[in-house]
Amino acid sequence: MDHRRPEKRCRTTPPPLTAGVALPDDLIFMEILVRLPVKCLLRFKCVCRSWRARMQDAGFVRRQCDFSRTSRPPSMLVVARKNAYNDEEDEELSEPEDIAFYRLRPGHKPGDFETKPAELLLDKAACPPEAAGVTDAIHAAHCDGLVALATTTNQVFVCNPATQELVALPLGSPDVDTDKFPSVAIGFDRWRDQYVIARYFYRRWCYDKSRRKLDYDIGHEVFALGGSDSWSWELTVDPPHSIGGTPPVCVGDAFYWACDDLEDPCPSSLLRFGLRDRTFDDLVPCPPHFAYNAALDHLAELDGKLCHTNNGASLTTFEVWQLADGDDTQPAQWSLRCRIDPGPLYDEGFGCYGFQPLWASRGGMLVRVSDNDEMLYWCDEKGRGVEEVLDLEDDVDSEHDKELKNHVYHVVPYRESLVPITPSNVIKV
Repeated sequence: MDHRRPEKRCRTTPPPLTAGVALPDDLIFMEILVRLPVKCLLRFKCVCRSWRARMQDAGFVRRQCDFSRTSRPPSMLVVARKNAYNDEEDEELSEPEDIAFYRLRPGHKPGDFETKPAELLLDKAACPPEAAGVTDAIHAAHCDGLVALATTTNQVFVCNPATQELVALPLGSPDVDTDKFPSVAIGFDRWRDQYVIARYFYRRWCYDKSRRKLDYDIGHEVFALGGSDSWSWELTVDPPHSIGGTPPVCVGDAFYWACDDLEDPCPSSLLRFGLRDRTFDDLVPCPPHFAYNAALDHLAELDGKLCHTNNGASLTTFEVWQLADGDDTQPAQWSLRCRIDPGPLYDEGFGCYGFQPLWASRGGMLVRVSDNDEMLYWCDEKGRGVEEVLDLEDDVDSEHDKELKNHVYHVVPYRESLVPITPSNVIKV
């Protein structure tokens, strides 16, 4: 008989369940949440006070903005205004007070969109009595999710469609030239960490047709968003020449304004306003075939370069010129980037006015043409054809306003952001 004691079997206790590993806040906010759409981030602000404070922090806002700028192609923002003139009835209607912002999200291939009809981001029916209204004619400019809107009055609006914020800035300096095209520029001043809006105005403007002499006194002012500066316009040094109707553009750290051909002798240069010193620091030679015509000339930023389009070669082809960077030994010079021939589309209503490049990628560019119809086209830069992409009248507001198909459209590249506009004591629309 075996009297050995049976072996003791050790009963091992399973280890306790390990609690989930806590992720550092910096990883959650600066690497994960910044990738989400702004609509989701606005909801997450309601989670708790600490999340709200973190998402309003300038570092988080800048990180989200940088990620939005580099992660994917831009959307197209369509600013729609009801036209105050009815072409069918040949009559002038009352000045419209509403303004709507629509987004066209980029598709899987360049020049394509995944949202048709466009997504309505913001629809404002009226302006407060304290602010001058959004006039029928406007000009829209975009930077990091902010849209600046110039009107035919001294009123400028700024909007962040993603956060539903539309603000009327204080009235700018009075402008005696009430017939000029609305124009405004907006860009980011990285030295002061501010967004800067710029406009010009005339203290005196008189053109003598008999002598072909323009007598003028021009001013220029900027408005800074953010920082500790006061909520007001700040005068800069006066422009060295008169400014015409061609809309300005922001490229890098500078605004570029086109001169007015009524000045004698006619300036053969563009005016460069540097954001670092906030002064007109250079004269850039005009591109070839510059027409001094807001309907024919368009300045654009493509691939980080200053570009200009016109139909200088002929009425049926369009040239895109690009400004090469200069240095101490050689000034900046223009070179022909591409020539666009719409081919059979020209006879179908492509037209010769309003040829405005919006964005370029992979050897092509998205172009808005507004001669007869409001259309977007994808143009191959090597001359391999022009493709119709979208009809703004059919694919923008058809689902939101079926009764009145009489709109004026402004299209700008757009990247959504959380960038705030106002302190609490300003006029919000």
